Amino acid sequence: MSPIGRIFVIINLALSAAFLGFASNNLSAAQKYRGQFDAVTAELASTKTSMQADIDQITADRDAANRMRTEMRNQKEALDAKNTALEQELASATDELNELKSDMGNISSSIGDLSSSLDDMKSQVAQANEARAEAINARRDAESARDAAVAAKEKADDRSNGLAAELAQAERDLTATSRSLDDANTTIAMVVEATGFDISRGIGAPQIDGAVLQYRADQKLVHINRGTNNKVKRGYIFDIYSGGTYKGQARVEVVNPDTCTAVVVATTGSEIAQGDLVSTQI
Repeated sequence: MSPIGRIFVIINLALSAAFLGFASNNLSAAQKYRGQFDAVTAELASTKTSMQADIDQITADRDAANRMRTEMRNQKEALDAKNTALEQELASATDELNELKSDMGNISSSIGDLSSSLDDMKSQVAQANEARAEAINARRDAESARDAAVAAKEKADDRSNGLAAELAQAERDLTATSRSLDDANTTIAMVVEATGFDISRGIGAPQIDGAVLQYRADQKLVHINRGTNNKVKRGYIFDIYSGGTYKGQARVEVVNPDTCTAVVVATTGSEIAQGDLVSTQI
């Protein structure tokens, strides 16, 4: 073999040895990189699984938050609707309260007017009672004088003719007493006409005020909210009136503890109605 051929063989052998060394190094490196790749792949798979679990949890939390947000939105809408309804109810209640305040003001004004009218009526009744008392006292004095005169006349009749002068004086006293009685009766008649007081009601009934609970026009019966607990007795006369309108009189026939029933004995033509006022002395 020529020297050149041997050189080429040597070169080929050297190149083959170098290639084998290079290939061996590359194979070792490849196996190393393959192990690292497998470890990285396994780590990536584990990380992916862990991240997927985190993603699933986050998705579940998001869905729960969305549901909670929807529920809270629904609750907020319901509360807004309820609040609107409450505001409307409050406005309505406020309007009703204002109306009630206005009505209360009107009622207070009416009560003030009624109190003033009652005070005037009480003053008139007091004056009438004083006049009636004076008339009754005058009548009693006249009756006492008449009784005394009659007694004197009877005594004079029993005496002898020698007492004729005394008899004549007694007759004159009787005449004067009769005149006084007539004057008293005239005064009483004037009081009755001025005050409407009925002498037939008798003397001694206490001041009893009440109201008509029911009136039966067909039977002329008045049911009154006063009874024995209020000192009402059978035979008492109640005057019936409303405001400044005098309506008539009723005589008590049946008395219960808290109520009584009276028969209408006189009317003025004004219709008697539930709520009318009554009194034994006006």
